[in-house]
Amino acid sequence: MDPFSQKLTTVLSASYADADIRDTLQALDGRFVHNTPDSRRRLRIDAQADVIRTNIAVVREFSKIAEQLKHVGATISAISSVCQDMRQHLSAAATDTVPILDEANTLMAQNRQVKAKEQLLDAFSEHFIVSEEDIITLTSSAEPIDDRFFAVLARVKVIHEDCQVLLATENQRAGLEIMELMTKHLHAAFQKLFRWIQREFKNLSFENHQVNAGIRRALRVLAERPTLFQSCLDFFSEARQKIILQSFFDALTGSEHEIATGTAKPIEFYAHDSLRYIGDMLAWLHSATVGEQEALEVLFVSGEDSSIAKRLESGLASEPWGGGYDARQSLLLLVEKNLESVSRPLKSRIEQVIASHDDSTLAYRISNLINFYRITFEKLLGKDSAVVDMMKSMEQFALRQFQHNLRDHVRQVQADLPQAPNDLKPPEFLQDSLKELRLLMLSYDSSLAPPSQKEIEFVPILSDALDPYLAGCESLAKDLKPLDSHVFLINCLLSSMSTLEQFPFTVERVASIRNALERHVSALVEIIHNYILDNSGLRPLLETLKDWDSKVTPLSHMLPFSPHSLSQVSQTLDRLLPSALMDAQSQLHRLSSPKTVATIINQAADRFVDDFTSVEQAIVGENGLEFARTVWPRTTEEVKLLLG
Repeated sequence: MDPFSQKLTTVLSASYADADIRDTLQALDGRFVHNTPDSRRRLRIDAQADVIRTNIAVVREFSKIAEQLKHVGATISAISSVCQDMRQHLSAAATDTVPILDEANTLMAQNRQVKAKEQLLDAFSEHFIVSEEDIITLTSSAEPIDDRFFAVLARVKVIHEDCQVLLATENQRAGLEIMELMTKHLHAAFQKLFRWIQREFKNLSFENHQVNAGIRRALRVLAERPTLFQSCLDFFSEARQKIILQSFFDALTGSEHEIATGTAKPIEFYAHDSLRYIGDMLAWLHSATVGEQEALEVLFVSGEDSSIAKRLESGLASEPWGGGYDARQSLLLLVEKNLESVSRPLKSRIEQVIASHDDSTLAYRISNLINFYRITFEKLLGKDSAVVDMMKSMEQFALRQFQHNLRDHVRQVQADLPQAPNDLKPPEFLQDSLKELRLLMLSYDSSLAPPSQKEIEFVPILSDALDPYLAGCESLAKDLKPLDSHVFLINCLLSSMSTLEQFPFTVERVASIRNALERHVSALVEIIHNYILDNSGLRPLLETLKDWDSKVTPLSHMLPFSPHSLSQVSQTLDRLLPSALMDAQSQLHRLSSPKTVATIINQAADRFVDDFTSVEQAIVGENGLEFARTVWPRTTEEVKLLLG
């Protein structure tokens, strides 16, 4: 292929979408203003001329750069020479300063060690050394017990505890010496605190419940020394015993101020009223106990001061003989101890009042009054309290005096037992005993004994206050006729039952009396029934029917069932029936209960009707008499009607 064809092929194969072709065409378009043959012929020459001019410009610029590089090379050579000189000088200086630097490093290390030891010594002194001023504040009695004292005391305790850390290190000697010194300071501080609290307790008044906060704080701190704390409580208790005893005597006779102002209302002013006198003394004791307990709670337990218990527990745990600590129980024991001085005179006065009266009712009411306060104090101080034991002792003494007085009265009644009254009413000694029993039951009903125990606990009282008098009534009844005896005993039992039924704790005794009543009522029913049976003429007929055998002997052959005998019995019966009930009532007219009278008569009448029915059936039955209604006209329905 010739060159022209190759060029033509190359031109025709070129793609005008190629970016290089486009850029070339755009450059040519900018170069050629006129597309003439001449300009096309000069295209190569012009392009080569442009390339030559451009290369010349580039060479000129690079020659400038070469000159600059030569200058830079000379400068670098000069710098390198200077640096080499400096290295030589530095090497010589380093050789000369190495010993000096080593010595300086050694001195700086020693300086750091000295500063560290100095800081450690300062920290040790600040933490473990107490200033002379603080020691005076802590141990001198001339210095007050204030916030500064407690702050120094707390710091000394911290130092004492931290000495344990020193004992575990190499500084055991320092730890032992500091611990011994701090122990000495703590002992002196607690002794100072102990004496200060004692002085404060001498002037402490419970009239104002706003107790000094400083005392509570001091007690809270002193609790860490249980022995000193207990000694302080003992001292406090002795002071309170004297104050409470004097308050009791003031309440009995009136204080000097009240007497001077005329406002005194001494308890002994009512000594003539034994129940009120004893009640006022027990009420004063209860008020004093409540006031003492509330004041001690404010002082030892209330609010943040409950930490006293924790500090005491911690203190007891550190002692080999120490045990647990119960704050509430300890408070109650302290209240009891404070009341010891007043318990003895109170008990002797109450027992003296009880022993000076022979009224059994009064003794029992006093016993119930003491029982009420005993239960109240059990709730307040616990069942094991010494005050509760004293109450139990006084209650038992009152009960023994009650039983003694009651038995004396029973012996007097039994020694001079009267006859039963003509009207068969309860005798006077029973009526008096029931009045006293009602007073006893009213007193007992107001007691705080549990309802489930009331009936059981009252049984001995009934045995002493009622049974001997009922036994006396039974003794009187032995001298009476059977009917009068039963009427008399029923009247006595009804009167007793009406008294007992008013109270819920006599259910079993009422049931027992009701059973006895039923036995006596049954006996009276039998007597009235026999009376009607004897006066009606039916008894011979009933006795004959008991042994009669209709297969062996006809009824007409029995003598009591002869027409003549039956006619007489029928006439007697006619005369009796209209007035039978009136006659029976006249025999029971001294029975005090109309209801019981009606019950007796109705039961007796029912039994008589049954007897009449059995006789009638025998007479008018298959094996009876011929023409029976001629001699036995009455029927069972008529008898029932006549007897009501």
